[in-house]
Amino acid sequence: MSAAGEGLRDRPMSDSLSEHSAERQRSNSCEDGGLALPGVRPNSVAPEVHILRLQTAEDLREAVRGADLKIVQLASGKFDGHLMHAQIGSLSLSTGDFGPDIRARGVMNQDMVTIGMMLESSGEVSQWDFEVVPGDVIVFPKSVEQEGRFTGHSRYATITLSEEALADFAAGEPILQDPKFWTKISRFHRSPSLRTGACGEIAGKIEKLRGGAGPHCEAGVSYLKRSLIEAFISGIVDEVSSERYDKLFSGAKLVRDVEDYVDGVEIGRPVHISELCSALTVSRRTLHRAFQHSLGLGPVAYLRLRRLADVHRMLTVADAAPAGVTQAALDYGFTDLGRFAAFYKRIFGEVPSETRHKAMSYPR
Repeated sequence: MSAAGEGLRDRPMSDSLSEHSAERQRSNSCEDGGLALPGVRPNSVAPEVHILRLQTAEDLREAVRGADLKIVQLASGKFDGHLMHAQIGSLSLSTGDFGPDIRARGVMNQDMVTIGMMLESSGEVSQWDFEVVPGDVIVFPKSVEQEGRFTGHSRYATITLSEEALADFAAGEPILQDPKFWTKISRFHRSPSLRTGACGEIAGKIEKLRGGAGPHCEAGVSYLKRSLIEAFISGIVDEVSSERYDKLFSGAKLVRDVEDYVDGVEIGRPVHISELCSALTVSRRTLHRAFQHSLGLGPVAYLRLRRLADVHRMLTVADAAPAGVTQAALDYGFTDLGRFAAFYKRIFGEVPSETRHKAMSYPR
């Protein structure tokens, strides 16, 4: 990862960038993108930047602006990270860093296409059945559900815009100019020699926006928007030109089918693996292989983590927290309260009563 990318993690965060306005002068030039402070916003086309500190996995549900993802923490440890949304003209940019391991599922955007790239990862990352490494480009079609697994500490960036805007931008690339191209789930594996440069370029632009610098005129915004889109699109062009494609496997669909089945039963009712095999007409071996391939753990372990995530979510909501830890655990099928408390602490880094106390004392 480039030095520009590494700087993203350690800088202090704030909910507003206006505090930087007294520290920098606005540039009067729009050459080379016209990067300048967006401090004075009236009648300005400057990017709007919002930064959040992630304190629980649920805070990542809007990993991309407009998304509503279901996040399940898969590994023990306190969840931590940062999230930034920036609106650059008609382009939405979202970026974040987080850890530890999670499973994320949901629609990125109902109306527009999202293109994502991993900038850094200390562990394995997968989207659907695609293995993803930093520099790879993922296309999330509009209204199509995504699913991903992230291990270790991860950093990503996404852009979101319409199929028509993408087709217009891709002038000279006939395949990309067809709006239908953007309706397909795809992973594009950029050549190793280009990955570091692409990640560094995007990370550098994010660093400037995060630090309070951004274009303040229409030409500068247009330049920044185009350069960001190009940084993502170039990875797709590389792949399309070499005519190499990946195919989805059935394992990811089977995991989705299991999740959909469990979501369809009454709240709090545990689902046995034998019930899943019967309902979905699959063998235990097939089910286990699908989960191991997609998530790196078996179906029983994953369903237990899902139920634990539901309890954690309930305890972090002030209105629900008064129901109590015991009732929340029982409602989601944890009858051995001692083992439940130990499991909860191992995953979330605190006992359930601590989570409940925080929710009651500092309601969100």
